[in-house]
Amino acid sequence: AYPRAIAVDGAGLLYVTNTGNDRIDVFDRSGGLLRSFGQSGRGTGQFNTPLGVGADAAGYRYVADSVNGRVQVLDPDGSIAAVWGSPAPGPTILPNAVAVAFDATGNAYVLDQRRGRVIVFDRATGLPKRTIGSRGSGPGKLLDPSALAITPGGTISVADTGNERVARFTIAGEYLGARTDAGPVVGIAVTPDGSRTYVNDKRYIRVLDANGEAISEFGGLGNKLGKLAAPAQITLDAAGNLWVADKGNNRVQQFGPDGERLLTFGERGIGPGQFINPTGVSVDCRGTLTVTDTQNNRIQQFALAAPPVATCATLGALGNPPPPQLPTLPIPLGPQLDVRVLRSNGLFTSRVLALRVGCDTVCTVEATGTVTERRKPRKRKRAFSVSLRKVTTKVAAGESKIVRLTLSRAQVKRLRKAMGSRRGLTVTLQVIATASVGEPTAVNRRLLAGG
Repeated sequence: AYPRAIAVDGAGLLYVTNTGNDRIDVFDRSGGLLRSFGQSGRGTGQFNTPLGVGADAAGYRYVADSVNGRVQVLDPDGSIAAVWGSPAPGPTILPNAVAVAFDATGNAYVLDQRRGRVIVFDRATGLPKRTIGSRGSGPGKLLDPSALAITPGGTISVADTGNERVARFTIAGEYLGARTDAGPVVGIAVTPDGSRTYVNDKRYIRVLDANGEAISEFGGLGNKLGKLAAPAQITLDAAGNLWVADKGNNRVQQFGPDGERLLTFGERGIGPGQFINPTGVSVDCRGTLTVTDTQNNRIQQFALAAPPVATCATLGALGNPPPPQLPTLPIPLGPQLDVRVLRSNGLFTSRVLALRVGCDTVCTVEATGTVTERRKPRKRKRAFSVSLRKVTTKVAAGESKIVRLTLSRAQVKRLRKAMGSRRGLTVTLQVIATASVGEPTAVNRRLLAGG
């Protein structure tokens, strides 16, 4: 149910992350189901919401086992060859792996969406070599990235979705700059020679040169030929033509290298060649087009009328990695802390400020706050304030809970007396999460509230 990602290996077999059923399905080139492997769970060979899958030319599949905080490497017969990262809950360097790409030597670059970074795993050992980027909005930082691509020359392009830009790095981790007017990019495709990068947001396809500068753009919102509605994954075939999963229009479109309209097919429906919200497209080296027909919970494959000529590459055998363990490189970060204010008005009546807090790993949360009158009278030197009652609680990995900071009746009485008829308040919050590994994570927030 709800396939999320697809990959094709050197033999032309199709591997689909069957996210709703927590397993991997394998199809042959004619669309027949060969086998399924995996089940819901945290053990080796089990999955919990697998989001991405990448197939290298040697026939190994790399599954981004997102909720379990790891990548599981499968050999050609579907058995587990390696487990990279440490199973969640607990400290893990991969709290939300969403995509995998490879450099020319077969090293794997795993995109960790939650912490905004790329972790590079050595193909031969299965150990992390380095990290690229970190969570944030400054130069070299990433916020909710969703896709990545690597050129043969060694340039990494990352769909930095939360910052609405395309960030570029060398495979050594050097920051090369960003294209800042690309919008909320959700897909990336790179030509084999690295001369062009195609990126798409919810409306447009943009073409960038090798230096990240814009060459052209095409598409635009609409349902006419050549127009797009919430396009999802994009991919290039060997002839340099671009295929787009035009999700909102329930169709697939093919464009030439400069945006020429070449082919459009599909419509909303459940029959062959019809789609409901297609999200993924892939063209293998043998000229087979594969589409993830997401809301129909199926995969459709099409033989291209004039398949492009390509050579299927090969790689050396995968080395024997060590048993799954928390690697010492990179050093694990502290817990990822999420804080949302549920209600900030009516404090004089309810005497409660409710928050929802969540952690990506088991953590202890301590929340404190101060309530201050928004405007002080001229006759006083400073505004009157009271402290909210401190709350300490434990939060399970990947879950959240409601935390209630309270005022006593006596505190409300003093505030009302100091403020008179005014009701404007300022609340200063500090929430600190501590886990067994890494430094504590703090969220400080200042918000307007009402009495």
